[in-house]
Amino acid sequence: MKILINTDLLSELTLLKDENFLKGIINNTKFSLWVSASSVQAVLNDVLEGPEPLKTNEVYKFIGDHFTIIPLRRSILEDALQQKGPDLATRINIASGISFKLDCILISNKSNFVDVNIPVLTPEELLQKGCIEKREEVKEVPFLDLKAQHHLVYNEIDDRLTDIITNTGFVLGKYVDEFENRFAELQEAKYALGVSSGTDALHVALMALGIGRGDTVVVPVNTFIATAEAVSLTGATPVFIDCDRYNNIDPDKLENFLDRADNENKRLPAAVIPVHLYGLPADMERLMELSEKFDFRVVEDSCQAHLASLNGKKVGNFGAFGAFSFYPGKNLGAYGEAGAIITNDENLYQKAKMLRQHGELTRYKHEVIGHNYRMEAIQGAVLSTKLKHLVQWTQKRQKNARLYNELLADVKGIQTPVELEKGASVYHLYVIETDDREGLQKYLQENNIATGLHYPIPLHLQKAYASLGYSQGDFPCAEEKSKKNLSLPIYPELTEKQMEFVCDKIKQYAKQAD
Repeated sequence: MKILINTDLLSELTLLKDENFLKGIINNTKFSLWVSASSVQAVLNDVLEGPEPLKTNEVYKFIGDHFTIIPLRRSILEDALQQKGPDLATRINIASGISFKLDCILISNKSNFVDVNIPVLTPEELLQKGCIEKREEVKEVPFLDLKAQHHLVYNEIDDRLTDIITNTGFVLGKYVDEFENRFAELQEAKYALGVSSGTDALHVALMALGIGRGDTVVVPVNTFIATAEAVSLTGATPVFIDCDRYNNIDPDKLENFLDRADNENKRLPAAVIPVHLYGLPADMERLMELSEKFDFRVVEDSCQAHLASLNGKKVGNFGAFGAFSFYPGKNLGAYGEAGAIITNDENLYQKAKMLRQHGELTRYKHEVIGHNYRMEAIQGAVLSTKLKHLVQWTQKRQKNARLYNELLADVKGIQTPVELEKGASVYHLYVIETDDREGLQKYLQENNIATGLHYPIPLHLQKAYASLGYSQGDFPCAEEKSKKNLSLPIYPELTEKQMEFVCDKIKQYAKQAD
């Protein structure tokens, strides 16, 4: 629940330290608390003019630790001037709450807030028995809620974006450098390179390995098309392999394919791109054994698998490169498009760095033909801020997945996700299997629960790759999963009540269908 604290209440809280308020609201994890910059200014003025002006910094720190500050934007001021209210400060609070789509304004005296377009409550009304529960009553569950994490990162990102605009450093720069260093450390790799998207991360990695026309690259048939597109963009040809029960590339089927090619003296693939689909690590130990045996390079598509690990080793570190996406809906999402590659090989890192910027390391000295794959400074600023929360967000996703598993354990006709015994999934997606996917999805939609399909058409049946000559039935496991897989809402801020609501509706449908 997102709450704006009005000026008078903020003053009481910071100056009088109301213990009931502290215990009941500030320490309640169900609330994210916001204040307007004008309220902060008013409170700090009261401190400066009071008997203990030296406590101004202490008060400001208290506010910064517990509240997200909404800056006084021109649009908010313009809206405030159109609001009804006895004074401009009150109007600014109303406009701030509405602008940031907060749930209510909390205030000591409601008399100044009449006919406003946002609920207004006193602390007593908020905390009274049944009020919170009523407001938490679940009526719909979105597939993703990007707004839910704003209060954790908004002020720092706002400061950084203002700095970028003020100093006009829009491409690469200090914030991208900071992100690269932090991301490499978090992924336990020697090098990280920020690029313009996850697709470009895969493309740069393949180019740095010298993959090109005449080469073939193995790609799992059950993945997003970007994995195969990166191969096609180099001039190489993708070769598809079926998936296993974990939705990832099947090492046994890959080995059979390689053995046949070797026995028939056919050219072996130059590379294999295993995808850690839905955040679940592929069986990299088996795949790296095959890499040694058949002499191919490995680029890990980790675009859905930030911080996932296998036997304690982070994904992206097994092969020559790991490629990551920071599309806004990913576990670590940018405010637009962005990606990165990691590697532990300095020579490959330098090659990729050249390719990222038109084949140059020194300005205007172009050693190879590259492209423009640079990360924008804005995305570096956003991502390095969010990185501080990624471990906690990942743990919450895993906790939510465990709860889903428990709630759906005995539901007839529902198969919950299975993990490799030695792998740690980060649950970018929580994908169940059901024989009646269309019926269940329709029922959930009727009950305001959003779901997704990942992915409804395997790559070998896509028109874009019809020229490769594959047919229906070539990859039975992927084809079956494309008809059964259904993605349920999962994100760190998803509440237990929301998950119970989702699972209750699934149980109701299963009971009706039985």
